[in-house]
Formats: sequence, structure tokens, C-alpha cells
Amino acid sequence: MSLKSALSDITQDQDRTERSTSFAFDVPSIGTITCKRILRTVKSKRITCLGERGNHRVLVKLFFHNRRAKNHWKRSDKGCRIFTERSIAAPKIIYSGYLHEHEIYVIVFEYIENAVQFGKASACAPNEKKRQELLDLLIECLAMHHQQGIIQDDLHVGNFLLRGKEIYSLDGDHVRSFRRSIGTCRSLANLGKLLSYFFPIDEATVKEKYRTYCSARGWQVAEKDIRRLVCLSKRFLKRRSARSMRKIYRHGSTFSICKEQDYYSIRNLDVWNDKFKLVFDDPERIITESDCEQSDGTHQYNLSIDASPTILYSARAFGIRYLRRFGIISKIWRNALQLNRLNINTLRPIALIEKRESTIKWRAFLIVESCEGMLASEFFISDSISSDEKYIVAERIAKALLIMKQTGIAIRGVSSKNIIISDMEPVFLNVMHLNRKAFYSQSCLTKGVRDFLRGWDDEPAIRMLFLKRFRQLQLI
Repeated sequence: MSLKSALSDITQDQDRTERSTSFAFDVPSIGTITCKRILRTVKSKRITCLGERGNHRVLVKLFFHNRRAKNHWKRSDKGCRIFTERSIAAPKIIYSGYLHEHEIYVIVFEYIENAVQFGKASACAPNEKKRQELLDLLIECLAMHHQQGIIQDDLHVGNFLLRGKEIYSLDGDHVRSFRRSIGTCRSLANLGKLLSYFFPIDEATVKEKYRTYCSARGWQVAEKDIRRLVCLSKRFLKRRSARSMRKIYRHGSTFSICKEQDYYSIRNLDVWNDKFKLVFDDPERIITESDCEQSDGTHQYNLSIDASPTILYSARAFGIRYLRRFGIISKIWRNALQLNRLNINTLRPIALIEKRESTIKWRAFLIVESCEGMLASEFFISDSISSDEKYIVAERIAKALLIMKQTGIAIRGVSSKNIIISDMEPVFLNVMHLNRKAFYSQSCLTKGVRDFLRGWDDEPAIRMLFLKRFRQLQLI
């Protein structure tokens, strides 16, 4: 089998399951490069992997699409060279060209030792102060891009590496260069796209970050630009949230899909573990051995897998496409994924399974990872929990509702009886009514928040605690 054919068969799922993906090839003037670890795969198009060149590690991008490989290679090569030509810190290109023997295009980059992806560094920051310092570094880096006449259209935190206090820019695929520095309009749009990754978005934080940006560019801060930047950031957040949900039924780096005539399944590779395989392979047998609760047309089975609390949902419906598009099980899957991607804690969906039982009758199963905790209705009235802890959790619930508002998610059915507090983090249990609305109104938001507050009518002190948090965030 040729190298090109072998590469076309590699998937991200293969690397996650630790199957052997080792391959090697010769590069002119460099020698043999051996690749053992896949970092990212776009099946049958391109692969990014970690390679070895003698005793040195390198980063390798391989392009092998049947028709567009050359265009993808040229675009990536040009964008990466723009970074280095304009004094932007970025991995240097060691080799870039076409390998006739294997019919693939390749770019070999230097490997930045002791560097981590910016997103991971931010998530692992010990406190909020450190996280804000890292964000300031990233904004200063973006200001340097704009000052040098560079716009990165595919702007996200995964395209930056952090080593110490230096940030390296990656991925030249969607980089545009201009002869002059970028003007206010384009700069604000690009900055707004970056800030949309740090939600919830509030005016005070945006103002502070815009001051950092203006200081790096030598600009004066304008109030009208701050208001515009807030609007742009919210718009990008809402668009990205909607766009990411279109990919939840696609095979790729996050989801593994099996599609047959009478069977359909999706595994969420971010949380999949082989300990769930027994339930995944034969959910019917698990059901016969378990007791269930019934609500909203679904059967719920509470399981314990390797001492981990797990829930198995089951429901029936008629029609070959009904379950996947409109069914209760699919709705729970979609809503839980959306909340998880917005850093709102809920039961993490692991796998969705659909099986045909007869000509028009289908049965769906959903495996979700549960957690243990205390109901919010008990947490806030408990005398053993300090006022400071209650304040922190109330603020986190309020921020979760603010993120829902900013992404157009209808805040319905949220109450103290379907939120549990686990390690000081609120976990939303009932996600059936938290789907994104095409037409979102302030009245819908206000009603959802007031319904939540109404659950605390018997506890005026707790009600006032939430009311103050909601007013601070302009939720009510």
C-alpha cells in the first residue's frame, strides 16, 4: 500500500485508541522523518503529526487530497512564511514541497520545546488573575499581528502556543497580509472574534481588554469602539455556538459514527472510555437487569460503571429519521453537548445509539456520565455551608445563565431542584428545555429567571442573594 493510501485510512479515532499509526518517509536534504503520533486529522485530506528527525522532534503537516492538496499546501506555506517575514514568533519552516515518490505535499516545522497550547494553559491557570494575565499576553500578540498588517481569519485559542511569556502563532491556512497596519474596523472585528472565546462577555472585561489592545497599538480608547466590540464579541459567540452544533453528527476528531441500514451510533471521543463498551454494545441487556424511572417519554436507568455514576436513557419512536432529528433522546444529546462546549456543567453525553425494532419503529439509547452532589435547594439552606461558598456558587449559576442568554439558549425549566452542586460547581440536570431558540426575546429570558427566583419564595435571604447577582449581570 502506498503512503498516500495509508494516510487516507488514518482517523483521529485510531490515534485515540492507541493503535499503531507509525509511518516514515524521506525528505530531500533532511533525511528520514518518522511519524508516531497523530495530532489532528482531516480524513482523506491532511494530517498534522509529531515526527522525529534523528534525535530532534519536528512538526509535520501532510496534504494528500486528490484535487485540492496543492492549494491547501500553498495557502498554509504562504501564511506561515508571512509570520516569520513580519517578525511574528512562529515555528520556522524546515522544509516545504512536493514528494514525488509518495504524491503528497509536506511542510516540516521546527518543534517548539516546552510549549503548550494557549487554551490548555489558560484552562490550567491556578487562579483568575493568572488567567487574565495570559489573556493580556494573547491580546498583545494579536495587536502585533494587526500592527504588522496580518489578519488571521481562523482565529481561535488553539492556534497559539505559549512558552514562558512568549506566544507563538500557528496555522497559516487563513492568514491574510496587507501592506499597511490594519485599521480600526477590521481590528475590532478580529479582536471581537478572539474575545468571544472568553465568555460570559461583560462590558467591564471587554473595556479592560480593549485598553490592553490600545496600549499595544498606541491608540486612544474610544467609548463607541468599546460598545461596538461588546456587540461583535456576543455576535461571534452566538454564531460559533450555532456552527459547532452542525458538526455533532459528523465523523471527525470529536465524534466517531457508525451508520448502517438498521443501526446508527455516535461516540463522543472527548469522554469515551472502554469501560462504557458493555453498555454501548448491548444496552437492551443492561436494561433488563436494571430498575428505571420514567419521565418526559423516556426511561432512565441509573448505573454504576467502575464506580462511576452513569445514566442510560431509552425511548421509542416511529419513523426512520424521527429520533435523530426530533426525538427526546437526540434533544438531550444536542443540548448537553452545547452546554458542555460553553463550559456550563451538565451530564456529559458519551454515546447515542439508534436501532430499528420493526419496519417503522426505532429505539434510541443515550449514555451520559453522571456525577454526585447536593441539590441546590439543599445546598443554599444548609447551615454547614458558609456564606462565602454560597456566594461563589450563586455567582457561577448566574454566569451560566448569562452565557445561555448571550448564545440564545432559552432559560426554561431551570430550578433549584434540577441543579446539583458538585465540588462547588453547579451542574444542570434537566437539559430538555435549554435548547437554542431561533427567535430569542428578552421576555423569554425574564420569565425563565423569575421562574427560578420563584422557587426561593420561602427563603427570602437566598432569593435576595440570587436577585443581586442577576441584577449585576443585567439578567433581570
